[in-house]
Amino acid sequence: MKCLVTGGAGFIGSHLTDILVGKGYEVTVLDDLSIGSLENISNLLEKGLINFVRGDILDDKILKELIPTVDVVYHLAALVGVKHVVDNPARGIYVNYSGTEKVMRTCLTHNKRMVFTSSSEVYGKSPGQFFKESGDMILGNSSVPRWSYAVSKALGEHLAMSLKKSGLEVTVVRYFNAYGPKSKPDGYGSVVAKFIMQALEEKPITIFGNGTQIRSFTFVRDTARGTMLAGESKRSIGKLYNLGSNSKIQIVDLAKAIKRLTGSKSPITFIKPEDIYGTNFEDIPSRSADVSLAKDELCFEGEIGFEEGLKKTIDWFKSVPLKRLS
Repeated sequence: MKCLVTGGAGFIGSHLTDILVGKGYEVTVLDDLSIGSLENISNLLEKGLINFVRGDILDDKILKELIPTVDVVYHLAALVGVKHVVDNPARGIYVNYSGTEKVMRTCLTHNKRMVFTSSSEVYGKSPGQFFKESGDMILGNSSVPRWSYAVSKALGEHLAMSLKKSGLEVTVVRYFNAYGPKSKPDGYGSVVAKFIMQALEEKPITIFGNGTQIRSFTFVRDTARGTMLAGESKRSIGKLYNLGSNSKIQIVDLAKAIKRLTGSKSPITFIKPEDIYGTNFEDIPSRSADVSLAKDELCFEGEIGFEEGLKKTIDWFKSVPLKRLS
């Protein structure tokens, strides 16, 4: 099988690329390296196991050259990371929606299977302990920049479901707080990465707000494996799946766990979110995943427990120069 991974040099994309290569698939990575890094896929490049193309998903010419040559497109390229989105919401909307539209329409034209990676951000401020795919989206005011990311992903989902009716074989997966090796403090998986770096450098571990926010964290290899399963499943066409973990943890307890596992003497401190993101910012009190649908239909279930995943992530951070990740 021939696969194209847009954003394949990014955090989750590089892990997905590695898994696809391990399955014996022929993989092409398309990435503009604005957030991704060649270091993330260096082992595959050095061994000649993948084809790398530096380019933009907004470039029709590149998409028309690459997509007809593959069987499945895994579309991960996006502007991610709360800080990036808040700093430049217009860029996020343009890349995340317009780029996605170009990829989807090219896949439709050439009759290619596609997986679109969305986000748990689309649930917004929805109430409940565990979010289900059939649940509603409750987003904040359009004057608050952080919601622009959720809107851009939700629009991509709507387009996917609409083009499905026109013949696009597409599956949507919603990621829930992936973390693990190759994450960075300013990108996806940022809170775990930030806490680990602060702990290893013996700096204060800084929590936004009071730390009672609840999140469902998923080890990145599990997230990537679930993405691959979605692309391999015919049953999943035209459907949406949460890719996450049934476990949940408060952010303050996450900080304590990382401090304990690193043996750090860093103090845990609390700062106001507006000191970083400005006054026009909203946080989400609770976001956890109901993954029963993915378990039933994709045979997806997290294999790496949370503490084991944290240990693997900490070990990776210890193995690379921290200044490279700053």
